[in-house]
Amino acid sequence: LRECAEMALSGRRAGILQLVIQDYIESATPVASRHVVEKYDLPASSATIRHEMQALEAEGYLTHPHTSAGRIPSNRGYRHFVESLMGHAELGIAEQTAVRHQFFQAAPAVDEWAELAASVLAQYLGLLAVVAPPRAERLRLRELELISLNDLLALMIIVVQEARVIRQLMPLRRPLAPDELDVMARRITEEFNGGDADELRGSEPEDADEQLVLDALARALEHDAARAGHASVSGLGGMLAQPEFHDSGDRSLEFIELVERNSADDLIPAGALDGGSLRVLIGDDYSADQMSDCSLVVAPYGGGIGAPGYVAVIGPTRMNYKRSVAAARFYSSLLEELLRTVYGGAA
Repeated sequence: LRECAEMALSGRRAGILQLVIQDYIESATPVASRHVVEKYDLPASSATIRHEMQALEAEGYLTHPHTSAGRIPSNRGYRHFVESLMGHAELGIAEQTAVRHQFFQAAPAVDEWAELAASVLAQYLGLLAVVAPPRAERLRLRELELISLNDLLALMIIVVQEARVIRQLMPLRRPLAPDELDVMARRITEEFNGGDADELRGSEPEDADEQLVLDALARALEHDAARAGHASVSGLGGMLAQPEFHDSGDRSLEFIELVERNSADDLIPAGALDGGSLRVLIGDDYSADQMSDCSLVVAPYGGGIGAPGYVAVIGPTRMNYKRSVAAARFYSSLLEELLRTVYGGAA
């Protein structure tokens, strides 16, 4: 039956479905057959288009709100649009260039990239953006720098192989000259490159000063590993400004509560990253009641580090899928590129 329905959409009916979906995405208003004929100057009568829309409704691609003469897309209609009608989605060169400039001006830290991506993406789309860095169970040293702040205080700058930069203040047991700190940092980098907190603790330091640094370094790696992968969420205001949330106070409050819990597990369903490529989940693909009228576009990146990070866009099922897919695909590709450029093979 599904095969027959898909075949039936190969001609005029598929074109009408595409026009209805595009119009509804723009207007958030049920689409009538007369409106389609007049707006798109179709060489057919409104009766003919109405008959085709009725057939699309019977096949499950459109639905008919009780209070309106027009029709709106169903979840099945949106899925068919994304899979078969939307075409390739890609950001324009000017937009890509502007975004790249912002990111290459940012600090070389994956958490800051994730936060920036969520903020810029939410502003660009007017939807909710969730961006998570890759997650690793343990962090491994790539490079250590020790900067003297005063006689008894130093700043540790720790670059790890899992694409993170950790900055940690460290008290000293005695005054150490800047060149002494430089020598110690280089020695630790050479000896423990690729080592984790357990390896640092199991070492035999040269003296008490180095022991102090190694202990502080191990603690920093453990602490940052515990919080690594925290997702950045942005765009709640833009999401609630969508027409679907107007005059729906209870639903808005439920959604605000869900977002403010800031739990990516609640926003990104289990299995959404399976397969390692961009996915679009529409409406009842979600399990949470608060998300049943929403859609998700999610693109993973950085899987070479551990559990992959992701770029996700959440909006009403009426979201502009082509724009959202293009943005999610570009941002995930850009973050992958940044990881490889700054941290080499770690990504």
